[in-house]
Amino acid sequence: MAQGMPQQYSVIMLKKHAVVVFVFMALLTGAWISTVAAPAGTNDAPQNISHDISPPLRARQLEGMKVEDSDGQKAGTVRNLVLNLNTGNLRYVVIGYGGILGVRATLKLAPIQVMSAATTKKQTLAINATSSQWRNAPAFKYSSLTALAEADRANEISRYFQTPAKPDVKGTTVSLSKTGRDRPLTSQPAQLQFASDIIGLRVVNQKQEKIGEVSDLLVSFGEPRPAFAIISSGRLFQHGRQYAVPLNKLTLSGHKLIWNPDAASLQNPRQFDQAVWQSRGEDGQVYSYSTATD
Repeated sequence: MAQGMPQQYSVIMLKKHAVVVFVFMALLTGAWISTVAAPAGTNDAPQNISHDISPPLRARQLEGMKVEDSDGQKAGTVRNLVLNLNTGNLRYVVIGYGGILGVRATLKLAPIQVMSAATTKKQTLAINATSSQWRNAPAFKYSSLTALAEADRANEISRYFQTPAKPDVKGTTVSLSKTGRDRPLTSQPAQLQFASDIIGLRVVNQKQEKIGEVSDLLVSFGEPRPAFAIISSGRLFQHGRQYAVPLNKLTLSGHKLIWNPDAASLQNPRQFDQAVWQSRGEDGQVYSYSTATD
């Protein structure tokens, strides 16, 4: 009996050691899983809005996308976009909800500062507004686009969504007072257009020679930045060249857009990429565009 004690004691100690090792490995594994899973969890909620410079969004792909508010409730679907042709900036997203199959839906405007595409849900955008706030937001009608260009109306929307009402200025000039102290800014009034009215427009030069037509627009949410027009020079069922041009380089004239590029710049333009997008295309150059750059 006494001779079996050491062997029995060794077995017991080995079992205790195995239990300790198992518990330690379980804790270590749990900590590792938590560390890896934590970043993914922070992106689940659509209200976590990030305004980092992300790749541009295609206006035609945004149409019909679902929008969720910060409470995770459906706010509606994207019906249109509002842009200022003078600056080329995207200003508002038109969101519709209710109605039957989209008919007689209620339309509302969301400033781009409260919109985000940085969600983990497919075909879903986020708006930084609670369900109550969005429900009580002012309604919008397509016929009110002209009034929307007025400063008072724009300030009203900015105040409601608590977004900064920064001047939307193109080619800003600075004039000095006699004392040299004041530096007032002068800007052109907003020339607002719906994205749906821009896409499909014919693009011609000053001689009225056709260059192509606008096949899409490249836009982004967050702080206003110039949009790019994708101009397709090809005809129906033909693959022509596509160019990306800052929208503010095009001038609306009736039912067409006037653009006067240098002929040489169309021969071998630089490829449009993320670096060009981040630079806002401030050099005003013409860029070659392909769907591979999306």
